[in-house]
Amino acid sequence: MNITLVTLAEADLVACHALFVDAVHALGRRHYTEVQCVAWAPPGPMPASWRAAWARRLGGSTGLKAVADDGALAGFAWLTDDGEFDMLFVAPWAAGQGVASRLIAALEATGRQAGLAELSVYASHGARPVFERAGFAVESDHIAWRDGVALDNWIMKKALP
Repeated sequence: MNITLVTLAEADLVACHALFVDAVHALGRRHYTEVQCVAWAPPGPMPASWRAAWARRLGGSTGLKAVADDGALAGFAWLTDDGEFDMLFVAPWAAGQGVASRLIAALEATGRQAGLAELSVYASHGARPVFERAGFAVESDHIAWRDGVALDNWIMKKALP
């Protein structure tokens, strides 16, 4: 599969949200219950409040999208200005094909160029091995709460030389 990384724009957020919901429900179900997946990524169109919140978060970040030759959105990620991977999701059809690794590597390079000393992420069960392969290490266990539902994950960090 040929993938091109392109700067993520606010106009991409609705498509990114749809991919996020698909990824959580198709891939997240390997590690999380249906109740957890629904709390994490409620099915349906992107609510206006989420669009506004994602736009604010993207505004303080560098975002990339992975686009297949046919124009399909294969994944997206963004790195906050202080070095946190705030989002990283891959379409179910593109999972296991190196899309996440390419997004991580590109945003890591951005962090290095910005002079960041360290990158961090709250990694889900599915994301943890991808970030470990990229050199991130678990710092601690973490629980994220979404609509009163606990989602276990890990705080992971990577020093940038």
